[in-house]
Amino acid sequence: MATIIKREGKKGVSYKIQVAVKDVGLGKMVTKSTTWKPQKGMSPKETETACAVFADNFEKQVIQSFKTAEEDKGNINITFAVLSKKWLERSGKIYGKGYVGSAQQCLSMVLPMIGGYKVKDITASVVQSVFDRIDRMKKHIERYYPKKDIKDVLSKNGITFVWLRKETELNEASISLVFNGKHVGKKFATMFADVCGMEIKKLFDVEIYDEPYSKTTLKRFKLAIYNVLSYAVRLCLVDKNYASSNFVDMGRIERKSIKCMDEDELNKFYAALCEVDNIQWRVSVKTVLMTGMRRGELCGLNWDDIDFENGKIHIQRSYSECSHAGMILKEPKTTTSKRVISIPELLLEELKEYKKWYDRQRELWGDRWVESGSVFIQRHGERIHPANIKMWVNKTCQKAKIPHYSVHSLRHTNITLQIMAGVPISTVSGRAGHSKTSTTTDVYAYYIQSSDVSAAKTINDIFSREIE
Repeated sequence: MATIIKREGKKGVSYKIQVAVKDVGLGKMVTKSTTWKPQKGMSPKETETACAVFADNFEKQVIQSFKTAEEDKGNINITFAVLSKKWLERSGKIYGKGYVGSAQQCLSMVLPMIGGYKVKDITASVVQSVFDRIDRMKKHIERYYPKKDIKDVLSKNGITFVWLRKETELNEASISLVFNGKHVGKKFATMFADVCGMEIKKLFDVEIYDEPYSKTTLKRFKLAIYNVLSYAVRLCLVDKNYASSNFVDMGRIERKSIKCMDEDELNKFYAALCEVDNIQWRVSVKTVLMTGMRRGELCGLNWDDIDFENGKIHIQRSYSECSHAGMILKEPKTTTSKRVISIPELLLEELKEYKKWYDRQRELWGDRWVESGSVFIQRHGERIHPANIKMWVNKTCQKAKIPHYSVHSLRHTNITLQIMAGVPISTVSGRAGHSKTSTTTDVYAYYIQSSDVSAAKTINDIFSREIE
């Protein structure tokens, strides 16, 4: 049982919580401790109860942290569903919320097919049967399209784009989709209707249908089963992982060709971008284009990450949406995605100018300012939503009168520019945050070959010169 020690100091009353637990590895008892402080205004009874609850939870955490997998090794009747839960708990201690949330979502899709099996009874034929069922799965789609007269309906009720953007918490990029007649999801359509105080059916037409999952998503579902069974092998519950490609057909994914701008499109895009008056729009899109960072990495960028003196950016987090937890700050895509890259002088000067604008905004908003530390922000200083970057790239393409390109296409464009310029692949891979150089060579093989041909021509020209 946890020991609670009351302490009184200059900063008020606090409680030291101690838990003694046996460390099997060391062969002796060890003590873990933490401190708890009551909230202001708590009565003595409330303080006693809250402290006891906190101490109990802390004790459970400590005991759990010292548990080993021994309790599972002898459980020959453990089901896949129970083992998958234990695997998720273990993964939560190693990986970030984003990974665990994604894995949890994948498992929720496959557990109805395999969760009830005892792990020891799962054979290659069982797994292949489940994989075949996964391949036939379809997802339910609900898209909400703004009605043709939505602007008139909103106008009659005194609702304008400017009012929605300034006086509500709705995302500006999603509001733009509605006003431009583009479809949105059920969640946003519901929020939009609530803010407007109107029925959703008066503002939107809904389109409902089923469509197959992408091959990439289907493989993620299968990998969730593979990972749980790999955990079973490590616990010696089974001898083999029958979800591996040695025993079953995982299905092949054809790598899509990348989409990036050609020289003419890039010139038009950049020229249009330089004419944009909105400094946040201009600088954020230039940052993606000139650094090749991912959209989530851009939105996760803090001012502390920019070294103005040495002209470097530290990329160490990503801000993106997880279906289970909404918008979250998390670790980048891979361990090597945490990186430090040098930035062009041109972009550095833009960022310095933008910092001055940022500081003026903070002064103007005063007490209403939210100190998020984020480089790119919403109106009151909150971290910017990735949808805004997508909207600005789309609008820039329209201004430049070139085909549509995604935010990720700017990253592809940046990387191909480096390759074509003869930058070493190891450097390109490092700046891109790829886990290994083979990722770069696989994805950008065509451009590497083109660069290689150019290199051969250069060498040919050198040795073809007449010796004077």
